[in-house]
Amino acid sequence: MKTAASKILLLIPLLVLVLLEACSKKGITPQDKQPGVTFSSKTVTKGTPGIRQAKTAVLSADYAVVGINGKIYKTPVYKTGGNVYTEAIKLDPGSYTLTEFILVHSGASPDSTDDVPVYALPLGGSAYATFVSTPAGFHFNIGSLNKKEIPVEVLQFQAGEEHKFGLDYAYLPNSVLRHQIFAGRFFPADFHNYTGSLYQSQPNGIQAEMPAIFRIDVYRNGNLIKSFNNENATGDYPLDVSYPDDSQITDHYRFDLFLYAKTGNGFGYRLIHRWYFSDDQLLHHSSDGIVHFVVGNGQQQADYVFGPYLNLPEKCTLTVDQGYAPGSKGSYFDGKVENVPAGYKLNSGVYPYWCGTDSVNINLGHTYTMDVFSSLVPDALPAYTRYAGRWNEINWLFNHLNQYPFYDWDILQGAAWMILNDWNGTGHSGVSDANSVVIRMANDARGHADFIPDFGQKAAVIFIPERTRYDEQTPKVQVVFTFIEI
Repeated sequence: MKTAASKILLLIPLLVLVLLEACSKKGITPQDKQPGVTFSSKTVTKGTPGIRQAKTAVLSADYAVVGINGKIYKTPVYKTGGNVYTEAIKLDPGSYTLTEFILVHSGASPDSTDDVPVYALPLGGSAYATFVSTPAGFHFNIGSLNKKEIPVEVLQFQAGEEHKFGLDYAYLPNSVLRHQIFAGRFFPADFHNYTGSLYQSQPNGIQAEMPAIFRIDVYRNGNLIKSFNNENATGDYPLDVSYPDDSQITDHYRFDLFLYAKTGNGFGYRLIHRWYFSDDQLLHHSSDGIVHFVVGNGQQQADYVFGPYLNLPEKCTLTVDQGYAPGSKGSYFDGKVENVPAGYKLNSGVYPYWCGTDSVNINLGHTYTMDVFSSLVPDALPAYTRYAGRWNEINWLFNHLNQYPFYDWDILQGAAWMILNDWNGTGHSGVSDANSVVIRMANDARGHADFIPDFGQKAAVIFIPERTRYDEQTPKVQVVFTFIEI
């Protein structure tokens, strides 16, 4: 990392002045008497330690983007007497917080897409905050007619260093900062396993139902722009997630929800769900404006209800037994799981396995390094098998086999192919042609695409060869699965 002296080229002081807007030719109106904030700046020629003067010309500032109480104002600037001034921002008397200040050079296009930030005020706590006297985030008051000067300094803006200024995103002059608020509840399978976790520091401690500790990663047009978490919240407080929306183009967003939960014998964040939306769309939310979610209890009322969390390893090795159709455990084949660290719900050992793809072979006797997935988090799966409804149907079927007293491994494998792959019923690879029981199983399961297994029931654990791309659209690799009790 380069030194601050080589990266920050120019320091400019700004004075925030509370004054009345100048009279127009039509005279002063009541609105003209409303107090406002004006920013004034000039170049410093003598030095703050560690700051060098720019040796090349800096683009002129044509307007300012000012954040006050989180609201963004875009105001023109002009130069007089060697100083740069912004036009006044009208504000009612009261207390305010300066949350953002950037001076911008206008580009050639009329839609602001090629505008360039030239100076910015670092946010308190950011890497560059120590180079200014008062970083963004401070409070000021506006009186009815009072004038007030608030010293503010800005640094020359360097492209690619947004985070060092404390900005949450690559700055867009024509962007609007939007917000969505989240709150969650977590029902662990065994809350006693959470001793020593962050949940223990919550006001009510560890219990069967706890406020969820979670993280949301915000992606804009495929790029990660910010991660938010509520680790430091002392109680059941919502998490405010903010993100920029460019008014000139269609922005596509993905919110990744991670739950803080048991991972092996430790604790960490694990993916639970992905939301997709565009521009000013909002996720489904309650009347209080908050997106409420629940992990682990399908009987709860919430905007989004997710199944129980499974403490699964991210990887393992799986050796396919030489014998199949059937395996020794009454499934399609046996598979030996190895290289699983202690503490996970899935242990090393031999499990009964089923194939999820009828058109791709898996090699008998071969050892694969597998990525491991919970069927209760289908969003994590590669695209070609990312079917939440179908995995719910599989889970329903395997939890209700008592309704089919005459099934065997052959019938069950055919039903799984039919549910997951729309198998045409023509037998192959040791599996017979589909009979009436296979068809009945598949049809019954298709009526339960919203099924979520509960504690004491079984859930499918899915294995896919490692390095299979998340966006893989065609079934070039096999999908196999077994079941564990939640």
